[in-house]
Amino acid sequence: MKIKRAYFTNGIEKATDELAKEVIRFTRGTGAEGGVVGLSGGIDSATTAYLCKYAFDRENTQGKKLQLYGVIMPSKVNSGKDEQDGLRVAKKLGIKKFIIPIEPIADAFITQLPEIKTRFDKGNLYSELRAIVLSRIAAAKNCRVMGTGNKDEDYILGYFTKRGDGAVDNNILGNLAKRLVRELAEHLGVPTDLVNRVSTAGLWEGQTDEGELGYSYEQAELIQNGFNQGHDIIQIQKITGLKREIIVDVVKRHKATAHKRNAPPVGKVNLSYGEI
Repeated sequence: MKIKRAYFTNGIEKATDELAKEVIRFTRGTGAEGGVVGLSGGIDSATTAYLCKYAFDRENTQGKKLQLYGVIMPSKVNSGKDEQDGLRVAKKLGIKKFIIPIEPIADAFITQLPEIKTRFDKGNLYSELRAIVLSRIAAAKNCRVMGTGNKDEDYILGYFTKRGDGAVDNNILGNLAKRLVRELAEHLGVPTDLVNRVSTAGLWEGQTDEGELGYSYEQAELIQNGFNQGHDIIQIQKITGLKREIIVDVVKRHKATAHKRNAPPVGKVNLSYGEI
C-alpha cells in the first residue's frame, strides 16, 4: 500500500501559467481593477503577491492596467523582521504599499470588550482586524482581497481565523500543499530566505504553526491524502510510521473546522408561493 502525493501535472511552468490565468479570472473577470494582498513577511503572502504581480504584468500589456497593493499590518507580538520582510516584498515587486499598525485598533476593541482576555482571543482579534483593513482598502480601490491560504492550513486543518484570514475573495493557492507553495515561490523568484522561512500566523510572540500543532504540514498533507485515497487510521499509521495521536489530531481538526470551509447554513422551512 502507498499514499500518493500531488505534483504539478505538467511541470512548474505550466502550473504558473494556469494559476496566473486564475488570478485574472478572480480580478478582472469579476469586474475588479486589481488585488490587495496582506504582506505578513511569510511564504504564503509573498508567493501570492509574486504570482499576482506576474499575472498582472502579463495582462497589463493588453489594456487598462490592473493594480496590486501590498498591506503591512504590524502588531507588538510580531517580530520586526515580519514588517521588514513585507516591505522587502513590496519593494522588489515595485507595488504600492500601505503600512497600518494594528495595535491601536486592537487596543480600542479590547478596552470596549473586556471579554477579549486570552492570548488566543487577542490573536484572533488581530487577524480579524487585518481582514477589515484589507476589505476597506480593496473596496476603496475596486480590488479583490487575494487570499493567501494553502491547502494544508485551510482545507485540511482549518488552521486559520474564520472571519480573519479566511475573509477573502479567493484563495489562489488553495489547491497547493505547503511544499508546492514553496516550489512555486522558488520558481517565481521569491527570496530564498522567505521560501524556507518557518511558518507563523503571527498571533502571539514566538508562535509557530508547527510548534503549536505538534507536527508538520507535510505530515498533515500525507495523512489527509491517505484518507482521501481510502485508507483508514491503522493503514495510514502502518504506511507512514506516524504516531496514532498525530493522525487522530488531523482527523479531529479537519472535522471540527468544516464550518470554516462551508457557506453559512440556511434554516429550512416549508413555503408556498401564490400570485401577487
